[in-house]
Amino acid sequence: MSGDPCSSRAGPRALLAVLTILTTAGGAWVFWQSLHADGPAWLSLVLLSVFVVLFSLVSFSFWMATAGFVCALLAKRALPQEANEPRLAAAAPGKTAIVMPIYNESPHRVFSGLRAIHESLQATGQGRAFDFFVLSDTTNPDVWLAEELAWARLNQAIGDGSRVYYRHRPKNAGRKAGNIADFCQRWGWAYRYMIVLDADSVMSGETMVEMVRRMDDDPETGILQVPPMPVNQVSLLARCQQFAASVYGPVFLQGFAWWSHVDGNYWGHNAIIRIEPFVNHCGLSRLPGAEPLGGEILSHDFVEAALMRRAGLKVRLATDLDGSYEECPPSLIDFAQRDQRWCQGNMQHIRLVFSSGLHPVSRLHLGLGAMSYLSSPIWLLFLVLSFLLASISDTAGRDAPHGAAGWWPLGLFAATMLMLLLPKLWGFILLACDAKRLARCGGATRAAASVAIETAVSMLVSPIMMAFHSNFVISTFLGRRIEWTAQRRDEQGQQLLAAVSAHWKQSLAGLAAALAIWSVAPAMLPWLAPVLVGLLLAIPLSVLVSSVPIGRAMASRNFLATPEETAVPQVLQRHRHLLGLPPLRELTDPGGVFRRILADPAFVALHRSVLLATDAARPAEPEQIELAERQLIAGGPARVSIENRRAILSDPAALHALHRFAWTRTRKDAS
Repeated sequence: MSGDPCSSRAGPRALLAVLTILTTAGGAWVFWQSLHADGPAWLSLVLLSVFVVLFSLVSFSFWMATAGFVCALLAKRALPQEANEPRLAAAAPGKTAIVMPIYNESPHRVFSGLRAIHESLQATGQGRAFDFFVLSDTTNPDVWLAEELAWARLNQAIGDGSRVYYRHRPKNAGRKAGNIADFCQRWGWAYRYMIVLDADSVMSGETMVEMVRRMDDDPETGILQVPPMPVNQVSLLARCQQFAASVYGPVFLQGFAWWSHVDGNYWGHNAIIRIEPFVNHCGLSRLPGAEPLGGEILSHDFVEAALMRRAGLKVRLATDLDGSYEECPPSLIDFAQRDQRWCQGNMQHIRLVFSSGLHPVSRLHLGLGAMSYLSSPIWLLFLVLSFLLASISDTAGRDAPHGAAGWWPLGLFAATMLMLLLPKLWGFILLACDAKRLARCGGATRAAASVAIETAVSMLVSPIMMAFHSNFVISTFLGRRIEWTAQRRDEQGQQLLAAVSAHWKQSLAGLAAALAIWSVAPAMLPWLAPVLVGLLLAIPLSVLVSSVPIGRAMASRNFLATPEETAVPQVLQRHRHLLGLPPLRELTDPGGVFRRILADPAFVALHRSVLLATDAARPAEPEQIELAERQLIAGGPARVSIENRRAILSDPAALHALHRFAWTRTRKDAS
């Protein structure tokens, strides 16, 4: 970044690599000294190799966060406070499309966010440079119709000059990446840039205008990613994630931007993309072989960033911009389900790392993305091998002075914990250096207590997520694919029966492991206690951390508070207000929306016009039309099957015919 005093330093990648290698080498030497000398040599060497992989990841993350901490401190000294605020462009910004791909999401939630963004952009005076596109891949026909009603209501509220467009694809080929590609092929030629949003994204107008200004100023930038801040959720787990992102996130983001520089990454949303090179160079082909490791590329964003860099354009991270928001999963099970979808895509990156022509840093991004999930089964393997070696050595001599009670493992454990925990301290120190932000986080005492709460929750939850991730990785390599469904965004807590169903195997595995360690190598119990406790208590922990009442109690006492919560930005205030308004009755009664289109000629006309304008009309089979009519006679609109509704709604002529048929039946019944 132009205002980052660390950005011009020579050799940041070499420095980070040297620090990581030296730290890993030192840790490996200490670990080798702590190994049981009477164990099999081959087992010790395998265990050492696994340790080197894991410790290098911990070291890399630690030094990246430390570099980010130093850069942030230098930036605070070098720049006045207002330098980090976005500034409105003096000239008209380049024509930009704001695209929001959606898939079976709550229409009320989606269009409330879009309206808040639209109003924020209009307030900048630059709104004419932006058009909005809602790109629906929704497969549920009732949600599809509800989206059209919500879109029509939004345009009515905006009034004359509305430039919010809606398109529904007949088939969601290529998932989100295919949805974006379809937009680019059809309408991308009319725009210089596109800002990609997720269904839960909210961005301020000032930030969007500044993003466009930066792209206008640097024609060599292909992607500019603005880090999204998680907001709006209340459960204990969500509040911990929001607090962690707000307090610790800056040190990691600054460190990431420091070493990646123009070879950054793209996270799939809350980013601006230069459309022409994206269309020319970032098309995704199918991977050879069967799913899940073959077929369509699932985690497309990392790959698109790599292709943009291969084309010679910059991919940058705007760490100094705020006004970018998203929502996080409210419960532990929702968190795991989201990660399961991402895991399959990231496992494909293992193959893509070796694609021809990629920049070395792009390969590193892809590799680290895969390791974010592979590290869990590797950690599990490390624990199993450690137990195996300890049990063999204990059989030979339980009182060996070089065993688990020695000083070497204690020092190594302390060093590892320090590298994991010190970035949290760096984040807290940065927070303490900013009096305004510190006050918005509840003050020094409450912020420090919040760090302790978040640390305790993350330590307890980490073994559970390790178990989930290990299962996801193994399932992926065994060829088991999952369906990508819409993320649950409403907060209802976690039911006990659902927690039992999701976690009983983890608790049982934790109990079996604890008994085995206690009977064979009891000296290891203190070392593995953090892992075992999390697994043993997985069921009650899942209910506890997903609790909305506990989260609200924390909020009422200003624990785990973030600046976005205590000093709510205007665009988020408007978003919350709109979410609180009563939605259309049809949006809360899915069955009612199909009933309405059969009874409302204006709704039929609206739906048909959208189909024809977006080239989305597809003919229904005569058998489907006849079956829909029989189902309508037998039990009314509610009896028409999902498949037949979808077919009828895709065919303007069939819809018109069924609409007239329903009216005829209504008149006959009335007479």
